[in-house]
Amino acid sequence: MGPEASVIISTYERAGHLARCLEGFRRQSDLRFDVLVADDGSGPETRELVERVAKDYPVPLRHVWQENAGFRKCRVLNLASRAAAADYLIYTDGDCVPHPRYVEMHLRYRAPGRYLVGRSVKWGEARSRRVDVAAVARGEHARIGLGDWWDSLRQRNRNLPYGVFLPGDASFRLMQRLKKNRNLRGGNCSLWRADLERVNGWNEDFESWGLEDVELGYRLRLAGVEPALVINRACTFHMHHPEGDKKSRSARTAYNATKARGVPWCPNGLVRAEAPPAA
Repeated sequence: MGPEASVIISTYERAGHLARCLEGFRRQSDLRFDVLVADDGSGPETRELVERVAKDYPVPLRHVWQENAGFRKCRVLNLASRAAAADYLIYTDGDCVPHPRYVEMHLRYRAPGRYLVGRSVKWGEARSRRVDVAAVARGEHARIGLGDWWDSLRQRNRNLPYGVFLPGDASFRLMQRLKKNRNLRGGNCSLWRADLERVNGWNEDFESWGLEDVELGYRLRLAGVEPALVINRACTFHMHHPEGDKKSRSARTAYNATKARGVPWCPNGLVRAEAPPAA
């Protein structure tokens, strides 16, 4: 039997963060998955890391790489999605470390006609420095102490409540009532491969950071695939790094073009086609 899910991790030139992320997936409560590192043109350090870690990894681990030609995250995500072994796809980023029950929760709440949306704690610089690979192995990245709450009040950590794991299905149902923002976030989401194919995957018109994940969620909803929140169930912890470029005008242009078309299908995705093939 093949894996129940394929975890696709986007990365670019942050091997240290990726090592923590991979350690987090090594320690999952449910190992019915494989991992694909979707690498948007990193140098050899990332490839060497993946090859080294793969030697004793508890699940299949592969490196999907493309040449560095600017921001092409959506393209490498499509490459990895086509290469995935499972019918269910879980996406995250290489600077996010999963809670030990992250995959378990995505698998538990998958359902036909549904995609799952999570959120991430953003650890500050000092907290992130304490989260090395050994700390992840001990589960310390997912333990929230009084000092973390104090640092959150001082705005050194952000979105700390998202890291509190709430057991029981009642918390899942409660979040569907409490939270209104269901925009897809590429660092914590999952969906069926068939639904990704229905909308032609990630939109490769995005050539800069920003809105590429929200745009995918918009097209999924147009296709009748509804979001469900796995906040406080499938938790991730984002490691600090210097802020990148803000959302660019080109990302907004690509998003607006999708809104203007008003259809689920994007012409520049898993395949190059103006419309889906006839049934």
